[in-house]
Amino acid sequence: MDGMSNLTAMLEANWKYVEKLPAAVITLAVAYVVIELAKRAILAATGLARVNRAVQTMIRSVVGFAGWVLALAAVFNVMELSQLSLALGGSIALIAMALATGLNNITQDLLAGIFLLGDKEFAKGAWVKAGGVEGELEELTIRKTRIRDAEGNLHVIPNRNVDGGTYVIVPARPAGDEQKEGA
Repeated sequence: MDGMSNLTAMLEANWKYVEKLPAAVITLAVAYVVIELAKRAILAATGLARVNRAVQTMIRSVVGFAGWVLALAAVFNVMELSQLSLALGGSIALIAMALATGLNNITQDLLAGIFLLGDKEFAKGAWVKAGGVEGELEELTIRKTRIRDAEGNLHVIPNRNVDGGTYVIVPARPAGDEQKEGA
């Protein structure tokens, strides 16, 4: 009989969680809808911005992961398991810090690219010395600078390396380089 009283006591102690189960299920359903809408909005926005497909997938995955962690935290909060809710919320903060650290170089490239695109002298066709390379500026994108040297080699340099250092815009192509092209 002692085993039966233990079982009854356990059921009575946990009945409050069973009562909150419908609210938890509704929270999960709402979270699912919100996460799917957010992922579709991101897909539409990144499609309009012509963002690389791999980057789109990465952003959607991060949003989905973060959304589900926050949804589980909300479910635990609804079920009055606040310790678990706080632990999940804290894990999201740690993951966000890790992502921010990992995306630091990309952010630097993008900001440098904006400044370089605004420099009228640093434009396609100019003969430049940048990032340890001298040659013709072939292409400047928001993230990378492409310079073709006198030997015909294409150098792809992250914009943070160009804007973070000194770059020189040579007024005219150095003498003798025209002969190398014709050869």
